[in-house]
Amino acid sequence: MKYFVAVRPFSFVASAFPVTVGAMLAEEFSLIRYILSLIASIFLHAGVNTTNDYFDYKKGVDTKDSLGSSGLLVSGKITPREELLLSVFCYAVSVVLGLVLIKISGPALLWLGLTGLVLGYAYTGHPFYLKYKSLGMFLVFILMGPLMVLGAYYVQTGRFSLEALLVSIPVGIATDLILLANEIRDSEFDRRSGIKTLPILIGDRAASFLYAVLTGLIYVFIVILVSTGVFRVISLVSLVSLPLYIRVIKQLFQKSAGRKNAREIADVDKMSALAEMILFVSMILGLLR
Repeated sequence: MKYFVAVRPFSFVASAFPVTVGAMLAEEFSLIRYILSLIASIFLHAGVNTTNDYFDYKKGVDTKDSLGSSGLLVSGKITPREELLLSVFCYAVSVVLGLVLIKISGPALLWLGLTGLVLGYAYTGHPFYLKYKSLGMFLVFILMGPLMVLGAYYVQTGRFSLEALLVSIPVGIATDLILLANEIRDSEFDRRSGIKTLPILIGDRAASFLYAVLTGLIYVFIVILVSTGVFRVISLVSLVSLPLYIRVIKQLFQKSAGRKNAREIADVDKMSALAEMILFVSMILGLLR
C-alpha cells in the first residue's frame, strides 16, 4: 500500500489526459496501442513523482510542513532506498513498454521517448535539478503537452500532425497550472530551502497574473479548435471549469497580498487538478465522432 501512495496515483490524470487526447485525434484508433501508451506514460509519470520526492527529501525541500509530496519519506514510512528503487522500477517498466511501442509504431518514437525520460529525470534528479532553477513549468509543459500528445498520436498513426501539436498546447497548460498553483502556495517553504521556483524568481503577484493569463489561453485554444472543426461544439462544456480556475486565481492573489497563508490555500493545486479533469472530459467528448 505504501508503494501505491508513494507514486501519487491521484496525479496520473495529468498523463492520462494527453495520451487519451492524442490517441483519439487519430483517424483510426487502436485500443491495444492506446493501452500500452497509457501504461507506459503512467509508469514514466510515477518514476518522475518518486524521483521528485527522493531528491526533494535529500535536499531538504520536503519537510513535515510540506504540502505537496506523498509525505512518506519525511514521516519515515518509506526509506530513501525504497523510494529510489521504486523510481528505477517505474522508469524500467516505462522503457520496456516504450521499446514495444517503437517496434510497432516507428523509430521516431525513440527520440520522443528518450527526451521524455531524460527531461522527466532532470526535473529534480542529480545533477540537473531543473525544477530548482525555475525551469519546472517549462519541463512540465513539454512533457505533459507536446511530447505525450504527439507521442500518443504517433503510436496510432506513425506520423505527426499540426492538429495534434495545437491540441497539446491547452493540455500542457492545464497541467502547468497545477504546478504553478503549487509553487505559488509553497513559495515561502521553497525560499527557505534555497531553491528557485518561478514564483520566487518573479514574485507571487506576477506568478498569479501568469496563472490568470494561462487560464485564459486554455479557453482561447479550445474556441479555436472548435471553430476549425478539430473539436465538436460540445467541447465548450469546458467552460464549466472556469469558476474553479477563478476561485484559484482569487486565492493566489490573496496569498500574494499577504491576506492568506499557504495552509489557508492548501487546495489550490487540487482545485486546478479538478478543473483539468473537467477539461479532459470535455475534450474527449469533443473528439467523439
